[in-house]
Amino acid sequence: MKKKILLITAVTLLAVTLGACGKKEAASDDGKVELEYWNHWVSDGGEAKFFNKKIKEYEKKNPNIKIVQKNISIDDYTGTKLTTAFATGGGPDIFSASPGTINTFIESGINYPLDDYFSEEVLEDYSKESIKDVTKDGKIIAAPFEQDLMALFYNKDMFEKAGIQPPKTWDEMIEAAKKLNNEKVAGITYDLTKGAYGNFSFMPFVWQGGGDFFDGKKSQLNTPSVINALTLWKKMVDDKIANLKPSRPASDIGILGDGETAMWIGGSFGIKALEDDYPDENIGVVPLPIPKDGKPASVAGGWKLVVNKQSKHPKEAAKFVKWLFLNKDPKNSIEWNTEVKFSYSPRKSVIKEAEVIYQKGLRAEFTNDVYGTERPELSMDPKVADIIGDMIQEALYSKTPEEAAEDADKKLKDYFENE
Repeated sequence: MKKKILLITAVTLLAVTLGACGKKEAASDDGKVELEYWNHWVSDGGEAKFFNKKIKEYEKKNPNIKIVQKNISIDDYTGTKLTTAFATGGGPDIFSASPGTINTFIESGINYPLDDYFSEEVLEDYSKESIKDVTKDGKIIAAPFEQDLMALFYNKDMFEKAGIQPPKTWDEMIEAAKKLNNEKVAGITYDLTKGAYGNFSFMPFVWQGGGDFFDGKKSQLNTPSVINALTLWKKMVDDKIANLKPSRPASDIGILGDGETAMWIGGSFGIKALEDDYPDENIGVVPLPIPKDGKPASVAGGWKLVVNKQSKHPKEAAKFVKWLFLNKDPKNSIEWNTEVKFSYSPRKSVIKEAEVIYQKGLRAEFTNDVYGTERPELSMDPKVADIIGDMIQEALYSKTPEEAAEDADKKLKDYFENE
């Protein structure tokens, strides 16, 4: 065993050091307790408008509380904006975190435990996997409030013209892409860039084969399930049926809506965009195709609310989170997941009470065939995400899948041994 080395960035170290000093006193001029909520939603978008509306409702019920929403561009938000703010003791009282970023805050001791704000009834209402995903060292450290599930969207007209059925297996997906690929239309589009969304998109294809990426601090990268998934990703690139140069980020379903691709591996978040921007396009959706002897699997991504432990008013912040998404009455969750956007709530009651909406159009395909096969997106620190992202890129462009998996496995083992 090598000598254990504490790998921590200067910013994170500073955050922990200054965290003892706590967040600056937060009180408005009129003596109210002032809370800041930071997120990445566009200020004039539906998500930000939802939170502003709910903030006003809460302030009316609690006249001693004032909540300020701060919208930050996604690049800055997922970059250093939050960590830098926490380092100086000026971070928000409440903030949104993704599975790809939450580990950074856990390691810094930022997360305020929310166990006391989950009633027994509400806790039972949540899926076990969603709670397990936000439980660290026996404490619930975030409130999940949405899940975006992955599936395969396809252009029905293109499939019907070619006389083929939507694919159910990896081999059928490859063959369909070959038949539909031409100079103007890519056979299939999925994220081929290194990053959180690329890792996210890749996860279910590993799970379908019964594998995983790691178990605790034990690497599982050099395994048949990972190698087979890498081989699939690489084959579609080598066969020139994958969209190597999409006109926009691969997460944008407009690539499919505009006829740039015949198939698109993407999330349930794309449904509302299709309805709003491409209502006349004949689009279908099916579960992600599986390998031979594999099992259906999807991945659920989504943001979570976190209360800052450094806040001068963590209890007041946690009470707002409880009222918003941990209330016995799930009306706020229903509104968020079915009106503001389309996603799946980790609360079973939301799916039940909004059954009519979840059976509308393409939502029915997700609800009946994809929902229930998902696992939460893996939470991992930046270094682990980097190793996995490099593995995928190397398998695609510079190494064999076997070599890429073996090299990544060594790097991950070394990291776990020395962190």
